[in-house]
Parts: sequence; structure tokens; C-alpha cells
Amino acid sequence: MKRLPVFLAALLLTPVVSMGVEKEPRLPADLKITDNITFKEAGGQKLDLMLFAPLEKRFEKSPLVVYIHGGGWGKGDRYKVLRADIVNVIRELNKLGVTCASIEYRLADGGDAKVMDSVADCKDAVRYLAAHAAEHGIDPQRIGTFGSSAGGHLTLVTALGSDADYPCALPTPAADAMKIRCVAAYYPLVSFEDTNLMKGSNFERPQRMIPLLGGLAKDKPELAAKLSPIKMLRAEGPAVFVAHGDADKVLSFQNALALRDAGAKVGVPVECIISKGADHGFGGQSISPTIPEINAATVAFFVKHLVE
Repeated sequence: MKRLPVFLAALLLTPVVSMGVEKEPRLPADLKITDNITFKEAGGQKLDLMLFAPLEKRFEKSPLVVYIHGGGWGKGDRYKVLRADIVNVIRELNKLGVTCASIEYRLADGGDAKVMDSVADCKDAVRYLAAHAAEHGIDPQRIGTFGSSAGGHLTLVTALGSDADYPCALPTPAADAMKIRCVAAYYPLVSFEDTNLMKGSNFERPQRMIPLLGGLAKDKPELAAKLSPIKMLRAEGPAVFVAHGDADKVLSFQNALALRDAGAKVGVPVECIISKGADHGFGGQSISPTIPEINAATVAFFVKHLVE
């Protein structure tokens, strides 16, 4: 484990590149960060997470929010949390006494790992943090997950999916040892089964599923079902928040509306924000709500379910 000093240089959100090799980015000097915490080894790969400790201790045991990065399930790392639209949520939560984490997972990039493995890694990261709760001053009964794009999908499955359905490696916590209370997802895919939700996107091509599922979705219906969080909503489950842009060409905002409507049918109130004019990542001119407004709503959601 490497603790980063608070006197690091000023915030730089882009990676440092030298001779074409991407290095770890400099980290925000205003946050209390512990990086390079290995929570699991799988497929010959060490999987690390970074912790953002509260700026001021407000709880004997702090609530925890775990961020899961995007990148089409095949790219990205824990440093994606440094995107301005994400790290500002972390900042506000830290100010309120909430611990945050950003995790890595095996990428479905054409190798042996598939999205099922990605889910297992995300679940194992939460298990690891719950098992080491005393070490980090965390309350394992007050956990939320948060993700964007592919990470938005993974955060939903991590929070809503039954652990027994995924190839997790770390021990299953006792029923009273860990509780995920809520989940927030930015511009996610909510179903690997409903082809209507993939229309107009790169994921509309059936072959796009091969590196993700290990075959075509139509040939792996049970697997597709286990990766479709829209089917996992239940009245006694975690609270759900979703935000999407109506100009998103990567993953349609119909995903967010479908999740909201599915929640209504089973008695789960899904908080849903659709930002007018926003594309994937909430880019765009004069979007409404704005990124700061979406961030504020996200923080309020976590406060409601983890803090109050």
C-alpha cells in the first residue's frame, strides 16, 4: 500500500505520457488518497483499488461508496474516477464524511476474461472492503456503488445481482456482515437481452457481444439474463438512481427510462434524470440538467440512503 502525501502537485486529471507509455496520473492534492491496494489476483493479474478517506471524520464508522469505471468493458482503469464529472461527486461525499473507493476489474478485451469475470471482480472488491472495514474505518452495513457507462452496468449488477450467479473468488460475507443499500449509474446499458435498447449503438451488432460474452447473446440466453440488471430489481433490494443524456449515441437514454419503468412495475422507485442535449459522458452545449446539477442529485441520493 502506498499512502500519497497531501502536498502533491496541483490537480492534473490527464495521464502523464513519456515515450508513448502511459503512467499513473498525478492525483488531486486536496483529497486524502491511499492507492495501490491489491484486493485480488486473478488470471495472472493484480487488481488494485484506491481509497478516498473523508476529509473530516464525521462518523465512527464511515459509509462507503465504491466507484466502477467505464470503457466498453474492455478498457479503462481505476484512474477514470479522476474525470471531472466523477471526482467532484467523490469530493462532496468526502466532505460529508463518506469514504469512497475506485476499483479495477478484469477487462473483456478479447482475452480470457469476459463480463461475468468483470462482475465477479467488482463484487469481490466490495467484499474485500467489507472484510477490511475496521482497518479503513468503514461501516460495512452502509455501502453504495456508483459507476458510469460500462461501469454503470457493472455497478447495477454488483448491487442487484445474486452473488451465487457469478464466479467470485473471495469468501461470501455473512448475511449481517455487509449490505449494499443503494446504487447510482450514469448512462448504463441495463439489458444484454433487449436488442431494442441497443439500437443505434455499436452494441447493436451481434458480433460485438462475442468478446463480452464469449459468443453471441442469442446463443447464451442464461448468461445474458445474469448480465441484465433490469431483471434484478426487487422491492427489498437497494435503492436505484440513474442519469442519462437524451443525445447519447453510445448507449441510448431509453436504457434509463426502461430501468425506471421496470422499477415502477415491481415497486422499486428508480430516481431517473434525463439531461436534455447531453451525449455520452454528459457532453454537449447547454445541457439540462447540467453536470453540477446531476452531481448534486447523485450526492443527495447517497446522503439519503447512506448518511441520513
